[in-house]
Formats: sequence, C-alpha cells, structure tokens
Amino acid sequence: MATPVMPPLKSLYIFSVAARHLNFSRAAEELCITPSAVSHQIRRLEDWLGCKLFEKSGKQLVMTQKAQNYALQIRQSFEHIHNVTCEITSYQSGPIQLGVSSAFAMKRLMPALEKWQQANPEIDLRVRMLNCEEKPEALELDAVVANQIHHVSYQSKFICHESYHPMCSPSLAGQVSGFPNLDAASDIPLIDIEGVNIWSLWQQDKNISFPDGQAHILFGHTLLLVQAALYGQGIAMLEKALVKNELESGALICLDDDGFIPPQTAYYFSWRKSRRNDPALKKLQSWLEELLF
Repeated sequence: MATPVMPPLKSLYIFSVAARHLNFSRAAEELCITPSAVSHQIRRLEDWLGCKLFEKSGKQLVMTQKAQNYALQIRQSFEHIHNVTCEITSYQSGPIQLGVSSAFAMKRLMPALEKWQQANPEIDLRVRMLNCEEKPEALELDAVVANQIHHVSYQSKFICHESYHPMCSPSLAGQVSGFPNLDAASDIPLIDIEGVNIWSLWQQDKNISFPDGQAHILFGHTLLLVQAALYGQGIAMLEKALVKNELESGALICLDDDGFIPPQTAYYFSWRKSRRNDPALKKLQSWLEELLF
C-alpha cells in the first residue's frame, strides 16, 4: 500500500490554531512563535494545497468556505491524535516500584523513608536495591535513581553530579591535618573500592602524588567503604550526597571541599514514560530531588 501524500504536519497544526483564533498574532502568542512565522506556514500550506485559506474582509481575517470545512476536519484529527496518545500513555494507578543502589538506599533513602510514608500514606512505594550488573530497564521499574537510562521506555532528568571528596573519622582527622601531604603519615591507608581505584583518578585530576609505599585497603562495596571510614580505618574517597547525614552529624570529616566529579557519573531521576502523568510519581520525584540537595 502506497504511503498517502500528506501536507506538512507543522503547517497543518499552525493552520488549526490560526483558524481557531482568526488572528495570526494571537495564534503566534499561543504557539510561542512570531506572527510572521505563522504567516509563513499558512502560505506554505496554501502553496501545497493550491488554494487560499484566509482572506481579508476589511480589517478582519476570514476563512474561505473550503478552509472552514478543512479546519473542522483538521481540528477533529488532532483531537483524535490527542485522545489515542493519552490512551497509550495512560498509567495504571498502583504501587510504584523504585530502583536505587544499595548504598543510596541504606545511607539516604531509609533514614528519610518513614517521614515520607507518614506524609504520603496513600502512595504504595516499593524499593528495590540494584546491583551494578542489573539493567533497570529490564526490571520494568516505574522509577530509578541512578545514572541516566538510555531506553525508549524511560525518560531521565538530571538531578546533580556525583562529587567525590576525601573523608575520614574525627579521630583520624587530626593526624592528617596537612592533607593531601601524607609524607609524615604514609602508613594511614587510603580506602578504595576494588576495581574502581577512584584515588588514582582523583590524584590525576588534582595533579597530586602520594609517597611510594602508600598503604591501601580495598573493599568490594561502597557500604563497606563508608563503614571503614567511620571506624577510623583510613581515608576514603566518598560521594558527598551519599554521606550527607554523616557529614552533618560530624561522624565524618571532609578533608577537601573541592570535589572531584568522575566522568559519566551523576544522579538522574528516570521514570517509565507510561506513568509520566502519574501525580504520585511526580510527588516522589520532587521528594527525591530535595533529598539529594
């Protein structure tokens, strides 16, 4: 079956708005374009159709008889497109499946979750902790706080960068007052995640070198990294938003306020497009954005 010949869709839509207002200036205001742009699109459509659509009657803009019938059909067509689009993007009210990293869940989400549930008892929020190997889009989650999701079913909004800083316990902070100069305290370990080695990236970014033989301790999970720093086992490179509560309470001391932002790391709120109009999901998004600032 041959593809039907169609006039320019943009020109059709602008024509439908202009036909409703019978005034190019008011149509332009609604469309957030200039009146000359409206006029250009109308002329383009007239050229394509081979007939006039608007005429001047004194100072009034009027439609030709053909244009009146055409405008009615075009308006009904756009209304139909709007209605079927709403149907396909409509959401089923129900539980919200939220995916987050285990570190974010334990350090930021859980301490604040009870207050959220008390304020929003009508929202059934179910939290799933994600591991590094899982692809959130394959789990059919309703919302995710993590790096940006590149998938046709999801839309993502940037919240903030992940900013990493060297941190340690108060008991250790006095021993490293000259940080990042560790010549006098090279036996104080640098704590890192195995296979990530963010300390090396930080040193390259800051153009800093630690002494040969600098002690290191490697862990397999961010939560272990945080706990090791809290127990005074060394200096950890930690993401500032993740340990906001520990910094505010004084349980951790930040040794350098100038953060390091690794490439391709940030907090995004991603949501399933089929629930884009869900007010509960929008409320959750606002709360999570506030939580990270």
